[in-house]
Amino acid sequence: MTGSALHRVSQFWRHASARVTEQERLAVERVLGPPLWPLFAQLPVNDQRHGLDVLETVRRLEDQPDQLLQQAALLHDVGKAGARFSVVERSLTVFLRAASPRLLQAVRRARPGFATRHDIYIDHARIGAERLRAAGAPELADVVAEHHHREPRLEATRRLQRADRRN
Repeated sequence: MTGSALHRVSQFWRHASARVTEQERLAVERVLGPPLWPLFAQLPVNDQRHGLDVLETVRRLEDQPDQLLQQAALLHDVGKAGARFSVVERSLTVFLRAASPRLLQAVRRARPGFATRHDIYIDHARIGAERLRAAGAPELADVVAEHHHREPRLEATRRLQRADRRN
């Protein structure tokens, strides 16, 4: 297996077996505060775990990460909440996008519900930014909006991307 394939298998396993402890939830509440905590709480457990893993990586890479970067680590995928994509659907999407985009389009045409969830999943950065703006966090929204850009304009986004790529 190639390094990329091994990474994807490992990623699948981490998502499928994801757990978040009560202690971790309390720590997240402290980082996010009352206005942002509900957004994290609405995420599926596997996305919560991913956010916590990215936060842990941020803390390993940075001496003293600021609150914005820590919040971005936890909430960069908040727009995925509405997709309700299972771990299997996510994995299938990642695989088909790489191996057979035509087959992915055929699945989307045959399964309209999947297509709708897929569209939300693909557009999660914009959707997440909208949710964060509505919650009164415009600076965080700007980071989340560009977290998949090849050349983000914000330094905080580049720092987030560095941590996210390792998870």
